[in-house]
Amino acid sequence: MYGRVGTAWDPTTGRYVNGSRMNPTGSAIGGRMEEGDYMEPTIKLHLLERTVDPSQPYLDFVLTPAMYMKAGLFMGVISDRFTDALDIEIFQAYMESGNIGIQGLRVWGGARFYRGTDVHIADTFYFNNLAGQGGGLSYGDWDLAIIMNTTTSSPQYNFDVNGDGVLDLRRQRTVFVAQYAHKFEAGHSLHGLAEFHVLPKTTGKRADGTEVGLTDDFGWVVGAKAHLDLGNGSFNDTSIRYGSRAASGSRAGAQTFDSFGAPDAQGRYDEAAGIQFVEHFLYNFNSLVSLNAYGMLHYNKGEFFNATAGSYGEDTSLDFGVGARGALYLHQHFHLLGEAHYAGLKPNVGDMQTVTKLSIIPTFVPLAGNSLWNRPHFRVFYTAAFYNDAAAKAFASPYLGLFRDPTRKVGHYVGARVEWWF
Repeated sequence: MYGRVGTAWDPTTGRYVNGSRMNPTGSAIGGRMEEGDYMEPTIKLHLLERTVDPSQPYLDFVLTPAMYMKAGLFMGVISDRFTDALDIEIFQAYMESGNIGIQGLRVWGGARFYRGTDVHIADTFYFNNLAGQGGGLSYGDWDLAIIMNTTTSSPQYNFDVNGDGVLDLRRQRTVFVAQYAHKFEAGHSLHGLAEFHVLPKTTGKRADGTEVGLTDDFGWVVGAKAHLDLGNGSFNDTSIRYGSRAASGSRAGAQTFDSFGAPDAQGRYDEAAGIQFVEHFLYNFNSLVSLNAYGMLHYNKGEFFNATAGSYGEDTSLDFGVGARGALYLHQHFHLLGEAHYAGLKPNVGDMQTVTKLSIIPTFVPLAGNSLWNRPHFRVFYTAAFYNDAAAKAFASPYLGLFRDPTRKVGHYVGARVEWWF
């Protein structure tokens, strides 16, 4: 169960800013304090209940709906019957069994969050975020899966055969995944990742017999991640991932499914590539002070189609974020949090757009404890954002897009929010 609900104001104008992120990519890379209301209740049924003995058989059913408000609206708006303001999606619906037939074998099938760790303060699951629908098994250090992906509107998956505005054809992406994670002594581990993406050729015939449709394509991904257990709950994670062709997604933390750029004249992503690098650590200095910090870099290249010139050109994107959250545990029920972030986006055309953000976050913690992971949190916070000229002129963040003032280089955000997980 995860959720967050709150309110927000721009203290200088009184403008409605709830859910309007201040980061150049529009993602949470650069800090997540401005995120809107969201709930993710999870139902888990133990059809064959787990015991304290990990070698015993088990069978679980997991269902996770997700509910979030459109356009940054408050969760309470649904009480006014503005039902079109609420989106409800099914993120997980899967079965998982373990130790049945073969000791140590885990098998799952359905739709699930097939992914690893995240950078919480940037709300980004990285390295192996392959949440989707399919199935898989794991045994020992190995984890194998097949994941399917498609959409209702993307031209990479859909095609209008007759030119009547109706998408007549649809195809799916099949992703073959192999992961190897070896644990060493003292809690250290090394993780390897390989993906192979396949999009089949899909065609239909027009009334005159002409065959049209989508060209076949493929992509591949390799990655490595190292985890160091520093003791006392402290750790350091470093990862790098490279994706090619149709598996080139990485911009702003995108999944590898999200191919970068536009397809070439043959309908393929031959020139596309994406790199992700992440450094993430938590250090608990003592019972009074903790520091959680990250650095994240994404580079993409591909192609774009210039409709005016009728030709293709190179498309590139570079985005990054570095940030930290410090915690001073003044009391088991009161933590003083502070954040600092610096994030930027260099689009294919134009200058680097950057923001520097500083936040102060007094936090009430009902369930006592001196840890950054204690929840629930009752927070009030203030964030100041400082944009460079390029970001201000481009209205580079959703927050700046509300004002559409190219001279507005300083942003203010005051909020109150409760966040929970259990």
